[in-house]
Amino acid sequence: MAKQATKWKLAETLKTMMLTTSVDHITIEMLTKKAKLTRNTFYYHFDDIYSLLEWIYKQELLANIEAYTKIEDWKIAYRLILDYIEDNQQFCLETFRSVARDLLENFLYSVASDLVKKVIVHSQLTVSPKLQKSITNFYGWALVMQVVQWLANGLKEPKGAVVLRAEIMLTGGIENAIQNGRQFPNFGQS
Repeated sequence: MAKQATKWKLAETLKTMMLTTSVDHITIEMLTKKAKLTRNTFYYHFDDIYSLLEWIYKQELLANIEAYTKIEDWKIAYRLILDYIEDNQQFCLETFRSVARDLLENFLYSVASDLVKKVIVHSQLTVSPKLQKSITNFYGWALVMQVVQWLANGLKEPKGAVVLRAEIMLTGGIENAIQNGRQFPNFGQS
């Protein structure tokens, strides 16, 4: 329990510091001093600031999404991602504007690709693993880029519009991609 409490203390301290300071300018010394912990304590739990950042996203965002693993409607999970970003706007925008942007994008991709896989499974169509991988990759990154665009514009667009756009593009699109992909048996990523 003490281990988790220490991790959360570091996480909360980092999030608080990111309200006023770019993550790229936060050092481990600054973080541990503010958290009233030692550098050794930090390194016991994390390799660097970015591994702490990744841990925060996994704990706070993935935990909420995993609660909906049995949902039939991927839009609920997609909206949860957008809700998290909106509720943690400064934290997410600071991550987005930092050298850790790829960490955020790759994390979002892992979540989005899981959503796309659920849509493929829900279609109940037989899909080769190669084709499934290609469709998941294409639509997973498409969903992430919608979030990236939303972040780049400072979250000005309503969440509902982002979800609706994704719904319009995904509805029927995956089934169509499956049908089209079947016409080319060797199509797909290796």
